[in-house]
Amino acid sequence: MIDLKTRALAIAGSLALLMIVIDLVRRRKLKEEYSFLWVLASTSLLVLAAWYQLLEWITHVIGGVALSTTLFFFALLFVFFMLLHYSVRISALERRLTSLVQEVGLLGPDAEAGDRPPEPELGVPSISVLIPCFNDGATLEAAVQSVSEPGPVEIVIVDDGSDDEETVAALARCAEAPGVRLVRQENGGLGAARTRALQEASGEFVFPLDADDLLEPEALTMMATTLQRSPELDFTWGNYSLFGAEDGQYRAPDRWLPWTLTYVNPYPVCSMFRRQAVQSAGGWVGRAYEDWNLWLRLAGLGMRGAKTPAVVYRRRIHGDGRLLPQARRQHAALYAAIRSQNAGVFAERDRLRGIERPAPWKRAVYPLLFGSRRFVPERVETTLKRRMMRRGTGLP
Repeated sequence: MIDLKTRALAIAGSLALLMIVIDLVRRRKLKEEYSFLWVLASTSLLVLAAWYQLLEWITHVIGGVALSTTLFFFALLFVFFMLLHYSVRISALERRLTSLVQEVGLLGPDAEAGDRPPEPELGVPSISVLIPCFNDGATLEAAVQSVSEPGPVEIVIVDDGSDDEETVAALARCAEAPGVRLVRQENGGLGAARTRALQEASGEFVFPLDADDLLEPEALTMMATTLQRSPELDFTWGNYSLFGAEDGQYRAPDRWLPWTLTYVNPYPVCSMFRRQAVQSAGGWVGRAYEDWNLWLRLAGLGMRGAKTPAVVYRRRIHGDGRLLPQARRQHAALYAAIRSQNAGVFAERDRLRGIERPAPWKRAVYPLLFGSRRFVPERVETTLKRRMMRRGTGLP
């Protein structure tokens, strides 16, 4: 019989191992495809440590002499499967390497560096920055001034029915700046203001910038270059840093995750899109989660994007009076609305999962933690987000 102290240590050790594996995957120190066996092993240890009778039963079934014999048997089984997994991976890499060597050999002298065709020259990108403004006079001018690029950039500001004197004066000053166009409309919300700016814009690439955020210098040129070099891409995103009420940094996903998008939105609002792509998706719709709604519609249209690996803007953090905390308190209703509006995308979750290929643990955990978020209290989610921002990480 194992005493309680030993069982408690075994449970604590199993939990620690499971948390370490999940943290390594989240911080991208361990690839998702290699994490399955480790998650399975740590979970099995946790179950056996907590369920002593199951360990005794397994020992009896396999004919073990002692409980330690059973644990040793499963340890050897784990090592066997790990070696088999790595053998398969090494064999695949060896075949790929052989194929590449043969291809290079067939190219002959044309493969020499001097004979390689030059990369196509990139023209000056046509970029429009879309800034919706509703009583943001205190921060609007700083947002406009943060647009610092080597080439010309069109800035379209949509006054969404501002009614305070400070904002009216700031809008008038911004309208006099070169390259800035001011459009006025009755208050329709953030989504309607961004979409109106899109309709007024003339650039091939568009970048929505909130009136309280700041662009990093030459960030737009970097993102436009990503799209120019890959004509098959429809959008690109980057990382962002935090300032204001809190400091930190958010690391956006390294690749396009359409299945993950049906549970949570890990992509920044301020990203660069081909104007035609956003127009095809219908622009930004709604007063909350309008960016998540757009990402889902882009996924439904089969559009693709890639990351620009840089911090591209600074996001200002306010208190609880801003839109995002308010939207979180209404999350269940808002999530149900965007799910209804994108029913076709949610109906294709299996197909999107095949495209994304999430890790087994992610397929099990995300439906529980995200989506309608009935199981995660708002205070717990807020604490986890703040910790994630301070550590400069993103969702796994």
